[in-house]
Amino acid sequence: MSDQPNEPLSIEEYASVITDVMNDQEIDEAIVIGHHTGAAIAASLGEKHPSRVKKIILHGVPLYSEEEKEDRMNNLKTDLSPKEDGSHLLNYWNWIQSRVGDRASLEACHMSLLHVFLAGENEWFCHHAAFAYDLERTLLKLKQPCLIVTNTGDPLHYTVPRVMQLRDDFEYKEMDGGSVFFIRDEPEKWVDCLSDFL
Repeated sequence: MSDQPNEPLSIEEYASVITDVMNDQEIDEAIVIGHHTGAAIAASLGEKHPSRVKKIILHGVPLYSEEEKEDRMNNLKTDLSPKEDGSHLLNYWNWIQSRVGDRASLEACHMSLLHVFLAGENEWFCHHAAFAYDLERTLLKLKQPCLIVTNTGDPLHYTVPRVMQLRDDFEYKEMDGGSVFFIRDEPEKWVDCLSDFL
């Protein structure tokens, strides 16, 4: 529900806001957790401000190949404009359902749809930032302890071997099943997975 940018921002720009929040709340150092695009933001924060980030947890790491980045950049925008019959809502709902099937709760799918339409026509900005970002370079520079979390039903589960190849010193935890909405649908299991590292 924050003010929306008028043009796409970079991952570094999204990350820069976090230090402003930390300063406002008088937080000198924090453990940072990021999910999907948020994982890129958390990694950027850790690289740019190592003294402010004690540990990093990344769930669903968007470590894309150049070909994957190009493909995603060419398919960024979705028509979210209102239709008189409400089909814009149903079309997006059906798209979510095609991605998660019965692996996610209806409540999680509902919240995802609401978030997209609240973000509006520029909801693609954050994905543009993730696809343009050189996350590999950042991961190689991180000095903090880092935990990579994945669940087998997450669409970014396949990137974990890529991260392992870059950083065998990171810790890794895998959970079975779920979907991209694992954190919302199974919060207790998710927190249990992080507890030892925290």
